[in-house]
Amino acid sequence: MPKKPSSTEPNSHFWFMSVMTMNAAGPWFNDYQGTLTLAPGATRLEVFNQIREEVAQNDPRSRGSLVIAFDIQPNEL
Repeated sequence: MPKKPSSTEPNSHFWFMSVMTMNAAGPWFNDYQGTLTLAPGATRLEVFNQIREEVAQNDPRSRGSLVIAFDIQPNEL
């Protein structure tokens, strides 16, 4: 996983991911967000999969969930 940067680090990006997981009680929704520094040449798909795996490791309830929204953008405005 890319290292977590300070907000002023070059190539710092903000990301968010919203997921839905079905369980016995019905749908469960949750949002996750963070910042990271992209490796040179990283693709959106690689970063998406890395973030999704990190989310699943940090919150096992999200394993097998459906990603309903994802975005990653430069952190500097």
